[in-house]
Amino acid sequence: MSAERPAAASRRDVLLGIAGTIGVALGSSQPTLAAEGLAGKVDPYQDAQKGFKILKPSGWNEFSASENFDVKWQDIINPVEQITVITTPVTKGKTVADIGTSEEVAAKLSKSRSMEVVGSSSKENQGIMTYVVEMKSKSVHQITVLAINRSKLYTVNITCPENRWSKREKLMKGIAESFVPRL
Repeated sequence: MSAERPAAASRRDVLLGIAGTIGVALGSSQPTLAAEGLAGKVDPYQDAQKGFKILKPSGWNEFSASENFDVKWQDIINPVEQITVITTPVTKGKTVADIGTSEEVAAKLSKSRSMEVVGSSSKENQGIMTYVVEMKSKSVHQITVLAINRSKLYTVNITCPENRWSKREKLMKGIAESFVPRL
């Protein structure tokens, strides 16, 4: 009589398990980021003092607060690939809608950065209105996420060389999608 072996977990099962773990760690009911090809490429990050959480790229250099950002991650090989999170105090009760529509904000950002708007959108993220603006120039592609919560304007800038965008788009958009300005 031979003992039955339990079936080995498939690669998909393992990835979905990791996705669920990341989703739980981020407090998300959508554990799809890792299942969509981000498993092993990102790690959960949260800053209790600043009040936000986001997925960060695995293996990138992390820089603590400076006068220009609260936290920054930068690719070791290609330093143009970077993510910064900046918090700025705002008047109590202010919302991201008070600075304009997502289209108006996109126009202002692209003009100030000499970039072309690829797209802009707004969505509610755990009860907080969030704008996502995608821009590009000849040399870089950038996604900026803006949200206001608890009298803080959160700005997440995700930058990648334009010539690498097609390879990094899924990662960069996944990170932008993961940002939550609340713990």
